[in-house]
Amino acid sequence: MLYISVNGKGEPKVMKWLEMIKMQVSSGQEITARNELISLVSAIQQNSDYPSMVECVIYRHASITGCCFIHLLWDSQHPQTRGSVAGLSLAQTLKTFGLVDHSVWMETV
Repeated sequence: MLYISVNGKGEPKVMKWLEMIKMQVSSGQEITARNELISLVSAIQQNSDYPSMVECVIYRHASITGCCFIHLLWDSQHPQTRGSVAGLSLAQTLKTFGLVDHSVWMETV
């Protein structure tokens, strides 16, 4: 893990990291999955248990029905390389609707 000194004294910089959850919904599950996804993301956005979360956004594919990305942007001293509780739980729940890929990306210098 790469930390950049903020003040020359070796204190770790607060850094941004991103969780990306890609979901491809099974045929016939699009409406149910969409409603569940909106509900889950809304709950995450309103949850005060995640003070280091900067944003939680849903993107849909421009031309493929049922394909979307959920981006969870964090700003903390200790990135969770396997994912946050929110991201892991969201990914697990979404697996009931189709294929899910969950990855964590860290900001670089």
